[in-house]
Amino acid sequence: MAAKRRRVGFLLYESCDLLDLSGPAAVFHSAHWHLTSLGELAQPTPELSYFSPDGGLIVTGQGLPVGTRPMHEIAAARLDTLIVVGSFYVHESCDERLVTCVREMHGSVRRLASVCTGAFVLALAGLLDGRRAVTHWRDCAEFQRRFPAVDVDPDCIFIEDEGIWTSAGVSAGIDMALAMLEQDYGHELAWAVAARLVVFLKRPGGQTQLSMELRGQGISGPIAQLLKWIAANPHRDLRAEVLADRVNMSLRNFYRAFEEATGTSPAEWVEATRLEIAKRLLEHTAENADQVALKAGFVNYERMRRAFSKRLGASPLAYRNRAAKPSDAPAGDIYLRSVSLISP
Repeated sequence: MAAKRRRVGFLLYESCDLLDLSGPAAVFHSAHWHLTSLGELAQPTPELSYFSPDGGLIVTGQGLPVGTRPMHEIAAARLDTLIVVGSFYVHESCDERLVTCVREMHGSVRRLASVCTGAFVLALAGLLDGRRAVTHWRDCAEFQRRFPAVDVDPDCIFIEDEGIWTSAGVSAGIDMALAMLEQDYGHELAWAVAARLVVFLKRPGGQTQLSMELRGQGISGPIAQLLKWIAANPHRDLRAEVLADRVNMSLRNFYRAFEEATGTSPAEWVEATRLEIAKRLLEHTAENADQVALKAGFVNYERMRRAFSKRLGASPLAYRNRAAKPSDAPAGDIYLRSVSLISP
């Protein structure tokens, strides 16, 4: 029996980013392999196609050429999902034909998506007005300035708003594609694909783009040392007045210095740090939720649950389940082969 197809198209242009393309493409291609290997031919398998304004070879920003079909063939391709990739040079490479194509395809595809700065193309087409959206964290401020009608959320790695998906920089496209896969096929297939690609199926869309460790790397002076101490002592009393005493500042000066250095309040930083520690414990240990809450520095489980709900839109247990292997996954066969670094 011939397999049904769920067609996924990528819209490329000169100097587009290779990982914006290859990351999501690898997710869908791996899903196709899993479905056909398991003989799940009743389910529509992903089929990939690549388009550009004129067709032919498109040279990515990393110098690797990719063969594409001309953009005027998109309508006839009967796509389920169309993904616009990003580029460091999106402002130079994005012409009106791309914008017009995306605008015309809206409503013709079930899902329209962008990776990284591909969101600029969707916004230029007017498709993000009144919607929540995200792009690479370095471009969020410029994006909001240019498109004030868009509700930009710089702290998300991907967002879905009524069939339009946007994702943050580069590797976030993998998270977005895995979420699409889970939406279409369920957790088990998404987990198997994540395992085969040696990535975790664990990052909800609301997770912040940058870890607290990365955010702290560009900070120097006494505040930088304080941030390291906070990360090493999440269970301690980390109220602002205690932290101010530790760096020998008045409370007023401490608030000002901390917010100038980090862009956020001490309380917000402490909560985010504790949340990251809790996530690691949930991912890599079997400790129960109450133990995780205490080790991460939360007063109790309920306080930790509120932090997860506010920042990730998921409970701690739901977060742990996303990182877990499906309970009925067989010990061998497809699931063990899926984590091999060598494709079968």
